[in-house]
Order: sequence, then C-alpha cells, then structure tokens
Amino acid sequence: MPSILITGAAGFIGYHLQQLWQDKYLVQGIDLLEQATLAVALRSKKIKNINHASIHDNFIDNLPKKPDLLVHLAAETGISGSIHAPNKYLHTNVVGTFNVLEQCRKNGVKHLIYASSSSVYSPNQSVMHENSDTSKQLSFYGTSKKMSEVMIENYCAQFDITAIGLRFFTVYGSYTRPDMAAYKFMQAISQNKKITLYNEGMVMRDFTHVSDVVHAIDLLAEKIQTQTPGTHQLFNIGFGKPISVKNYAESIAEMLEREITFEFKQLPNNELTSTHSNSDKLHNFIGYKPIIPLQIGVKEMTDWFKVTRYE
Repeated sequence: MPSILITGAAGFIGYHLQQLWQDKYLVQGIDLLEQATLAVALRSKKIKNINHASIHDNFIDNLPKKPDLLVHLAAETGISGSIHAPNKYLHTNVVGTFNVLEQCRKNGVKHLIYASSSSVYSPNQSVMHENSDTSKQLSFYGTSKKMSEVMIENYCAQFDITAIGLRFFTVYGSYTRPDMAAYKFMQAISQNKKITLYNEGMVMRDFTHVSDVVHAIDLLAEKIQTQTPGTHQLFNIGFGKPISVKNYAESIAEMLEREITFEFKQLPNNELTSTHSNSDKLHNFIGYKPIIPLQIGVKEMTDWFKVTRYE
C-alpha cells in the first residue's frame, strides 16, 4: 500500500482528504495543532496517524515509514492576515515550503502535490487560465504562494522531483475554518446578526466545494506516478461559474431558514473583485473538474453547521 504524508492534516482540506484516503492508503499526517480551538480538535480527533510536528523540522525522520507521495497543505491562510502579519506568511508559506522541498530532496521523496491559490493571479482578468498573468498579486498571501510555485519549479528541475500545484478557488464545505467567510456568515445569520459584505456584495467568487477538491487530489495522486521525473505542472481547481458573495450569503441564510441583513463596506485594496477559474486543463489531465453546484454544496455545509459548530 503506497504511503502518503499530508502536511496540515488537521486543516480544512487536509481533514477531508484524510477521511477519503484512510482506507485506501497508508496515510500519515503532520500538523502543528497549535490553535487550541474546537475546529482543530474536532478534526484532529477523527484523523488517524497524525503527528504533532512542524514543516520547519526534519519531520520525515520521525515517521515510521517514509512517504511515496507528500501532499503539502500546511500554510498560513487568508488574505486579511497577510496585511497585519506578513512575516508569518513568509515564515510558513515560503520558508516552510522550502524546508518541505529539502525534506523531499534529502529523503528521496520524488512526488509532491501542493496547495497554491487563485490569489496568485493579477487583477482585472475576466477568466483565469493557468497561463494567465501572475506578475502582480494584490495580497502578500498571494505573493507567498507565487514564491512557493517558483521555488518548486526550480527544485523539480534540479532534483528530479515531480510536482503538481493546485490553485484553489474559494473552497467551502463542512469543517470549514472558523476564520473563513462561510463560517462567519453561518454564525452571524444563526445569531440574527448583520454580516459584512464588500462592494455592495458584488464581489464575485468561484465557489468550489471541498469534496470536488479532494476528489481531484485523489485522481492526481494516481496520475502523478506516471509523469516524467522532474516535471512541474499547475492546475486551477474551481467550479467555473462565479457567484456574488451576496448570493452566496443568501443561499446560506435560505438553508439555515433565517433572515439575513447586511452591512456594506469598501472592498480592501488587497482583494480581487472577481475570480473565475477555467479548469479545462485539469479536466483534460484527469477527466474530472468540479461538479458540485452551489445549492448542494451549501446544503452539505449548513447541515453540518446545524449539528456541529465551533464556539
């Protein structure tokens, strides 16, 4: 049975991926588990073979079995935080990713799948293809992800590592992080509080359900084994139909059977007005692209919230 290591295993996507793979592969996970929150606790207690470790350490040395594939999801996430603490994003997303690459090189791990972001794209692009402009990120979070892509490209060429990077587009679903808009909306709506929207709610996002993300990673974990050593490929993973954040919030309220009220603010200058994924490259590569429509995805998420919420 192939061995897979997931960094950030107690995170939102890491949790869902481990649940999908726990009976299919020998899955090991590492996570700092440093946030003493119910969110992390609820996810981590359902994960087998999770180790308290940092991506800045020699984390592979302490594993019972070296991985055949490393899935790197550990990151400092979110755009707003990169305004207030860019040093944390540099430390985790750039320096941490460098050490992940070093761990792969030193331990002979030749296959890597990693998380990038739609935030790497330059603004004012109606549709984002993998070859669309990425020369100017609005947020330092996006810049940290772009820097990681460049480092990984070099390591693949220099050390015969085969890597696949995934540019995620607004992933949502059950066990979402409490700092994400989805959870903030559900919590505020359930408590009859106003929710804050930017640009009169006309910020467009390509909402992608977490089940689509982990299904694609599952297919890529098999596909990467057949790729030429030393290659690095990037793929968008998004539903392909942008929806306004206002409509997204209204869908959540509908599923929660609650009224909704808004407070509008100006869009921060480090946020894209619109994201729109073209995922044709992914579909051509693995025969799959996101298929879960918003109504079904939001129902899955709100059904979970009704019985399991973070306090």
